[in-house]
Amino acid sequence: MAEEGLGLYKEIPGGLKKGRSTTDDWRKAKDTMYYEWWRCLNASNEYLDCCAKGGKNHPLADTYALFGDVNVSWAQWWIKVGKRIFSERRQYPKVRAIEQEEALSKLEVEAKDFLILDIPLHLRRVTILEQINKLLDQHHDGKNLDVRAQSTALVQLETTKLQHKTVPILVDVAEILHRNPGIQLYQLAQRAKLAEIHLGRKVQESNSAEQEKQRRQMAASRYKEQAERLVYNAARLKFPSIE
Repeated sequence: MAEEGLGLYKEIPGGLKKGRSTTDDWRKAKDTMYYEWWRCLNASNEYLDCCAKGGKNHPLADTYALFGDVNVSWAQWWIKVGKRIFSERRQYPKVRAIEQEEALSKLEVEAKDFLILDIPLHLRRVTILEQINKLLDQHHDGKNLDVRAQSTALVQLETTKLQHKTVPILVDVAEILHRNPGIQLYQLAQRAKLAEIHLGRKVQESNSAEQEKQRRQMAASRYKEQAERLVYNAARLKFPSIE
């Protein structure tokens, strides 16, 4: 895809608007799953080994063919690779008025992808919207719609039950493990600054020093296992996923 055709990103707020400035997208993308995926690959010894070998004769060669060498700054990687693999290949459709002839052709080819409405324009707007919403309730998947499945980017994010705010915490843990492979679980909990909400403590709960240490170790063990799985999957083009 030509450079001038890039610049539509589903995960960047406002990233699907035409005519938007893309010069600082690498900064905006640091608040998205794109950045967390890049961080994950930088915490993967497997993938860094693949980068060192230029992707040749390596089990992760398919990932390398898309993500390339991640052992560079985020800005460098985004400008060279990220904006190309995460950019949508087509503009998302918009609600619009259509001519009669076009409507007939769409019914023949795309009957399952749209809904034609007969809207009497002499009704009050609030009445029209109420009736439209009732029809949408009947024909639209609502909260069950998998929006990410509509993506046309070369690399697509997984639809996951993982909370958005949990992923950066797991990546933090993965980075700590990468830099300190022999770290103790209690130290991991402290280094990762696992907040009480992540440790499962009740407000009124009072533990002894030993109980507190065990509790933090158990929490760190859970986060460690999930972080390692997140990194493993990320290196295999499945992110974010701990399945």
